[in-house]
Amino acid sequence: MSAIQSTEAFVSGPGSSGQVSTGSAGWDLGAMYGLIAELLLNPAVRDAGRVERDLQAIPETPMRECIERFLASPAAHNVDEYTATLELTPPCPLYLGAHMYEEPNSCRGAGACGRNQYMIELKATYEHFGFDLAITELPDFLPVMIEFLAVSSAHPERDGIGLRRRFVDQYLQPGIPAMRKALQKYESVYDLLMEALEFVAEEDMERLADDPVWLAPEVQATIPVRKGTSSTPGLSPSPDNSTAGWYSQ
Repeated sequence: MSAIQSTEAFVSGPGSSGQVSTGSAGWDLGAMYGLIAELLLNPAVRDAGRVERDLQAIPETPMRECIERFLASPAAHNVDEYTATLELTPPCPLYLGAHMYEEPNSCRGAGACGRNQYMIELKATYEHFGFDLAITELPDFLPVMIEFLAVSSAHPERDGIGLRRRFVDQYLQPGIPAMRKALQKYESVYDLLMEALEFVAEEDMERLADDPVWLAPEVQATIPVRKGTSSTPGLSPSPDNSTAGWYSQ
């Protein structure tokens, strides 16, 4: 999938290993996320080779079971089914922000609406990691969001302030239940992909549990700082340590 691309500075930057992120059980998060992102594309443009490669990299897990059930369904390969459910004035749009925020009642309110701010923050996160949207899609297009997580999982050196953890916890996971509810209403086979995504996101959050918590500066300003601690913008100071440090939640 070419929805997002790494910039030259990112690829050649210091500390870039290019290694795929794996856990103690050998689970490849990049392959897991990447497979879901690819399968959420229109069947007419999916990369069958990538689907096969990523599937081979995934061990027997509940996530793999969901994927195999999805692939076994004729509806998963039906272009008309995809278009009617997810693409043209769809009942279940693939824009995650549409499931999380109410649409503004007027053009005047569009700029200040919650979804607009959500997309601004998504775009800023992509830029921090050195990614550019390579297609004219909105930042909250779900395959783009998942593809970003697939690629960024291999580059922890780009995230020292907890932005990736924030992405999963605050930008991705809160929108999944509402989207699943919409898909289940239409008994769509694509709900299996969302179930798989829930599984992968939970695994990702477990691996990110020790990462720092990034907070917006306006939130950071409301947290009392104990005497002797540092005050790095965007990171929350540890409440249990009188010296510098950051806590995880």
